[in-house]
Amino acid sequence: MSGSKLGFFALLACTLLGLSSCELFKPISTPDPDRTNRTDQTNTDDPELDPVQSRRVYDPVTGTYVYVANAPTDRMDTIRWTIVPEDRTPPIVEEGVTDFIPGTNPTTNPTTGTGTSPITQTGTTPTGSRLLSGYNVDFALPFLTDRYLGSEDNVDPNSIWALHFYSGAKIALDEMRSRGTVNYNVNVQDTRASSEKTQIITASPEFNQAQLVIGPYLKNNVTTLAEAARGKETVLISPYSAAGGVSQNNPNYIQVNPTLETHMRSLLRHAYQTQRADRIVLVTGMDPNQKARLGYLQDEYKILTGNAQIEPLEEVQVDMNNENTNLSEYMRGRKTVFIVPIYEDESFVANFLRVLYSETRDDFGRNVAVYGLPQWIDFTRINFDYYEGTNVHVSSSVYVDKLNPAVREFRRKFFERYAALPRDEAYVGYDVTRYFLRMAAENGTRFQYALEANPEDLLHTRFRFEPVAVVPAGATNFEQSQLDRFENKYVNILQFKEYAFKRVN
Repeated sequence: MSGSKLGFFALLACTLLGLSSCELFKPISTPDPDRTNRTDQTNTDDPELDPVQSRRVYDPVTGTYVYVANAPTDRMDTIRWTIVPEDRTPPIVEEGVTDFIPGTNPTTNPTTGTGTSPITQTGTTPTGSRLLSGYNVDFALPFLTDRYLGSEDNVDPNSIWALHFYSGAKIALDEMRSRGTVNYNVNVQDTRASSEKTQIITASPEFNQAQLVIGPYLKNNVTTLAEAARGKETVLISPYSAAGGVSQNNPNYIQVNPTLETHMRSLLRHAYQTQRADRIVLVTGMDPNQKARLGYLQDEYKILTGNAQIEPLEEVQVDMNNENTNLSEYMRGRKTVFIVPIYEDESFVANFLRVLYSETRDDFGRNVAVYGLPQWIDFTRINFDYYEGTNVHVSSSVYVDKLNPAVREFRRKFFERYAALPRDEAYVGYDVTRYFLRMAAENGTRFQYALEANPEDLLHTRFRFEPVAVVPAGATNFEQSQLDRFENKYVNILQFKEYAFKRVN
């Protein structure tokens, strides 16, 4: 149904509801007195005309009755138009509109020129962080408004992530504002997934006046905004990018999504601490890039054992194009754990699990477990029996438990507000916005230094932020390390059991 039709039926419904049923159906008590006293009627034989039923009206020019298709049956109202100034009710534009703040009277900020609530300093924390009466928040997300011309039935599929993320964020904003203690001036900018547009955003007053910037999506755009925030009282919060090396030695950069290194270390840690395995075998294909990832696992193994000189874990390169591939030689003993840090080759993973499943299904004395990466959840060419039969575990930055009462409540709020069920991005947007706005309100403009002391269990994951330090080249000891960024180090470990992935940590 088009927008024009929707508007018509909405207007029609409002009109019908506004009418009184008694007034609508009661008979006419007295006729129009003017009708009985007219002397200029040309046909005195005409009966009395019922104003509700008749479409014949008297025309004083011709002195006759004429038929009108849509004759009014009551006195018509006079419409008087009043032009409302744009500074009072700003027009709807593509982007960059300051969000409405309930219960406040926005004023024009002389610095930015935009309608925002004025911000004043209310105090200082012992660490030198400024506490403010309000905080400017800038969302820089890939809405891709340039790809939607208004005539399409659907938005660009690549816009869905940003739309759901911000929809969840709006619910969190309303909850934070309802507390009434701190104001939040919110601005939204569309990166269009473009490096050129993202560069323009770095020069905007909305970005430069913001204490918190949330977004964007692509790594190169995250790098652009992180570098622009360096050295300012602006903190960039990246909710999606899991890439490493985004912005080096930048304490104003917060990475919500754990890196590949963090995922791999978490996989090994869980396997080492829970599986009671005789052997842990690291598996890669013939791609040398895959083999390079094993260094993270070997380093973590030394930390877990507390022995820097311990013999490394077994490493094996498997050629799945070889029909004679045999894995039984690695399964001598009580239990073997295979860690397969491959995410880009679904065929390799499917064939590896198939061979392992066929070699273990008839021998109940052999017990195995396989650990993989988040992309395995979305693989479509793998038999679920392989997942179940080989005891597959995967890491994930997002896990939404639909049975969690808090999740059920959020789903209800989201559906009532948007008439749609939330995707995972909506939970992320809600959690990120609610957590970091609270951190800013309680800890001021340098809130990132309080993250480690404020862990929290949220709807889609748990936040366990830690400062990440790097040792510069030429340094002689760890004390010369430098703060690189803040990163969430919690990774969900999911086990495929009863034909579904369930969190086990």
